[in-house]
Amino acid sequence: MAEKIIMPQGGQDLKFGTVVQWLKKEGDAVKKEELICEVETEKAVFEVNSPRDGILIKIIKADGEEAEILTAIGYVGDKGEQIDLNESNGQEGKPTQEKLAAQMKDKHSEPSIKVKISPKARKIARDFGVNLNDLVSSRADGKITAEDVQRVIRKKESDRAAQPAQTDHGTVVEIGKIQKISARRLQQSWQQAPHIFVTVSVDMTEAAAFRKEFNQKQANTKLSFNDLIVKVAAAALNEFPQVNVSYLDEDTIMQWDDIHIGIATMTEQGLLVPVLENAAALSLIEISKRIKELTEAARLGKELSSQSSRFTISNLGMYDVDHFTAIINPPESAILAVSSIRKMPRVDEEGNVAVCEMMEITLSLDHRIGDGVLAANFINKIKQFLEHPDEL
Repeated sequence: MAEKIIMPQGGQDLKFGTVVQWLKKEGDAVKKEELICEVETEKAVFEVNSPRDGILIKIIKADGEEAEILTAIGYVGDKGEQIDLNESNGQEGKPTQEKLAAQMKDKHSEPSIKVKISPKARKIARDFGVNLNDLVSSRADGKITAEDVQRVIRKKESDRAAQPAQTDHGTVVEIGKIQKISARRLQQSWQQAPHIFVTVSVDMTEAAAFRKEFNQKQANTKLSFNDLIVKVAAAALNEFPQVNVSYLDEDTIMQWDDIHIGIATMTEQGLLVPVLENAAALSLIEISKRIKELTEAARLGKELSSQSSRFTISNLGMYDVDHFTAIINPPESAILAVSSIRKMPRVDEEGNVAVCEMMEITLSLDHRIGDGVLAANFINKIKQFLEHPDEL
């Protein structure tokens, strides 16, 4: 039986995605999990894999066409198999007035011929409002690259700098799309979710020694403190499933079986949160390699996961920060803020003073799903694992 190729969600609060390019044609044979097309949302470019072995029997949404999140953009099935498009997505073939208006707008804003352009270049052009008609390729094959788009952006910025949008007291600066999305979601979270904050100081001396020894034994993988914190957070969530939840309404919450951890990452487009899927089931080596892949893809404007995170880690340790709190990323119920590691005196239970590697971490918890006791027990479990990494 034919299976749908679905437009991935690619993050919360998104309703539509656009097909960037199909890498297979109708009638081509495909393997399960083979890369079959690329799509983009307001946040990133995503790779979509085939759901099964078979033939790409139908493309529903062609290159450049928009589709609602979680609806079919194509079908993979057996050779000669027929599908009923009237039953594929309830709304296909019945465009709303909004869709019709958007299509009419696209007809006037997009070029009438297909433009050869890389996914990264297309995303940058959309993020910065660059019309594809303004782009000229610097390559012999005519394909537009990210550098071609950036050249136009720099020219526009230069022209804008010559005539800035100024008031009597300053300059008006437009907010980027990603920043708009983050601002809207975090404002919603701050207004709707009553935050409770719990901070503990963690002695990272053993963790530093553990990391050093680990890296000496590994030739191809270099463990970062952030990798270790992600591993520890996943282990703590495994022991405290009541934190790995989403608040639905005053009567119900969703307790997730999977542990997907978001890694707050700063990019040129703004703050993105690539998702490390099933973190509790991964080894430290797997976590380290996967986080590097995810963060590098995010900086290139791509997202390698279509899953939503359940818990986020925001690490500002590399920015010389003593302490901070983070706003919960809905529909999650908690986020961990990680500060810098500093050499500081510490008094043990016998009254002895020693210089230790100290770090502050702060948990933000949605008070609707738990109280201060839950927050304290959970963050102290993280502290325990970090101070005794051999227990992992």
